[in-house]
Amino acid sequence: MSNLFEVHETFFKTTVDYRGRIYVPKQVRRMLLIEEGERVYIKIEKDHFKVYTARALKSQTKEKDTETAKP
Repeated sequence: MSNLFEVHETFFKTTVDYRGRIYVPKQVRRMLLIEEGERVYIKIEKDHFKVYTARALKSQTKEKDTETAKP
């Protein structure tokens, strides 16, 4: 990322509360169709983590199955 403007365009700033919970902004929940009580999955990388919805994981699984089925 070359400048602060780009960071604000691609990232959402949020906080971690005293119990370790991360607030997902309403705009993000709407964009990703995340509803209250829905499970999300966390993948830990070297120095960060990624959060996935169940739909995203199912989609990735289908794509991998399609790739491995090609001759």
